[in-house]
Parts: sequence; C-alpha cells; structure tokens
Amino acid sequence: MPLTPDERTKIVEVETLKAEIQRDLRPESESRCSSFSQQVVLLILGFVCTTLVGGALTYFWKERDWRNQQSYLAAQRALDKKYAVIDKTFKEVAATTAAADDVLASYYAKNLVPKDINERMDNWHKTSRDWRVASKVLSASLAANFCNQKVSYTFQEIINKRRQLGVAITNLPRPAPGADIPKEIEPSLKQANDLINEIVDLLQKCGALMMAETKASSNP
Repeated sequence: MPLTPDERTKIVEVETLKAEIQRDLRPESESRCSSFSQQVVLLILGFVCTTLVGGALTYFWKERDWRNQQSYLAAQRALDKKYAVIDKTFKEVAATTAAADDVLASYYAKNLVPKDINERMDNWHKTSRDWRVASKVLSASLAANFCNQKVSYTFQEIINKRRQLGVAITNLPRPAPGADIPKEIEPSLKQANDLINEIVDLLQKCGALMMAETKASSNP
C-alpha cells in the first residue's frame, strides 16, 4: 500500500533526527577515546621516567659509596704502612744500640768468660751489618711515607750518631774478662755511652714526629 504524504514526512523527520543524534554522539565518543589514549601515554612515560631516574640515582649512590670505600681503604693502607715503618724504625735502632750496650757492659762486668765476650762482639758485628742495610731502607721508607721533613732529618741524625758509635767501639781494645778498665780508654767508653743515649733521645724525637703525623692522618 503506498505511503501517504504525511507518513513520508514523518519518516524523513525520524531519519533526520537519528542522523543528528549520531552526529552529536560521535565527538563525545572520540573525545573519550582520545582522553584514554593520553592517560595511557602519560602512564607509560611516567613509568619510563621513573625507571630511568631510579636507575640513575641507584648508580650514583653505588658509585659514590664505592669511591668512599676506596678512599677509606687507601687511607687505612697508608696508616698501616706508617705504623709498620714506625715499628721497624724502633726495632732496628733498638737492636743496634742494645748490641752496643752489651759490648760496653763487657768492660765493666767481672764475671764474664771469653765465650760471653765473643758472643757479644759477634752480635755487635752482625747487628752492624744489618744496620747498614736497614738504615738505608728505613731512610727511603720514612721519606716515602711521612710528609714532615723533620722525620727524615732526625733519622739522618740517628744514622750519623750510629756511625760515630761504630767508630768509637771499633777503636776500643777488646775487653779482657775480669780485668780492670784501663784509665786511657775511660773517655772513649764515656763517649760511646753518650752516643748511645743521644741515639735513644733522637729515636724518641723521631718517633714523636712520626706518631703526630700518623694521628693527624687518621683524624682529618
């Protein structure tokens, strides 16, 4: 049955209204889609930035901790080296002065036998040979490990006094067991004893200088 003009008009109006509604709804849908896409992109960018910044900060802190640790270890090794040199210095000087003391005491002791005197003289000769090497090694070690030049200067004074002590003892006659001390060698014995005391005083001075620098290095 053919449509009447009024029916055609109503159908046209309905189709027109439908088209307008679809047109009105489309921009809102696209806008929502666009907003959602932006949120997704922002989330991705935020995750990437957080990951990169977090990684960079982690690397920075680890690198700084590593550098601090290496710096601490280097400082500790330097301190250990200083203490080792101090200990070696005292031991070597003490060994050579003790040997000299034993030789000089042989002139005053009345109960020594020739074997005792020989042992003391042999020990003196051995420590003298050891000292010639040790003094050179210590001079280099002190210069390398201590900035205060007074340390090396004071140790050089010890070397000079020890050289004089060696000459003084070498010039003494061999001690005779139980014999009285000849008057003519008493000044030489006193000179040798004085040199030992001077070496001990210089050692204490050198040790104080070394310890002062070492303590200053451990408390910057």
